[in-house]
Amino acid sequence: MPAPIKREIKRAIVAEADLQDCYRRLAVRTGNPRVKAVLRDLLLMEEMNEVLLRSLNQSISS
Repeated sequence: MPAPIKREIKRAIVAEADLQDCYRRLAVRTGNPRVKAVLRDLLLMEEMNEVLLRSLNQSISS
């Protein structure tokens, strides 16, 4: 796999982690249960995306 693609995958993994942190901070700051529920769902989705990106990274590095 070309090096630029590997770099982009690594950048995407870092971006996912940053986005997850953002969602966690927002969830702490809001008192609205509906907003918390949406943020929890978004966080779960981003965690799954990160797992998939890490798996892809591992697959292309092998």
